[in-house]
Amino acid sequence: MKKSLLLLSLACAGLAGCQSGSNDSTTFVSKEGDIRLQRPARVVPSEDFSGRALLQRGWRVIWDGSDAGDGQGVVRLTLPARAPDGSAISEVLQIGRSQHPDVVASCLTYGLVSGSGMRLPVTTVNRREWTTYSSSDAGMSQSIKATNYRLVVEDTCYTMDRISYAVRAAKATEDALSDGEAANLMDAVLASVEIQPMTTR
Repeated sequence: MKKSLLLLSLACAGLAGCQSGSNDSTTFVSKEGDIRLQRPARVVPSEDFSGRALLQRGWRVIWDGSDAGDGQGVVRLTLPARAPDGSAISEVLQIGRSQHPDVVASCLTYGLVSGSGMRLPVTTVNRREWTTYSSSDAGMSQSIKATNYRLVVEDTCYTMDRISYAVRAAKATEDALSDGEAANLMDAVLASVEIQPMTTR
């Protein structure tokens, strides 16, 4: 996983709009200043953490249907894409945080309780080591795959959920990127994420 993030960052350097210094890339900084990332200008940040058929609403992904706990959704980035068969896929990165003591205490383990959860090697993103696991679900014409990242810094639980949400019954728009192109762009955004709590700046 560490190697894959590095390779994605290097591959992104060859794609228009991926480089942090390019005209098609812009910096997102959270209101509190603790979360920073580089995003393609075409990917508009949102505070809308609404749910979908296979994805509950809220600031972090929980796969057993339980409450995600007290926390705040910071940003969700969504990039529509086209599968090889022409159906619609949404490539998503959402980031949240919580300072609730119960959430912080279970930050690195909560979410692995579902049958689909599988622990992955620790992932290093900009010198931060994130606990990582994969998860998935499917039903009717929809399916979802996710890689979930969890980090505790200074009594704050940070979460990143990198989601691919496919709806086979829906057609992608004509101008949508291919699923591979969209996934690479969103993975590059994830690889740019920096966590800088106030006391470490």
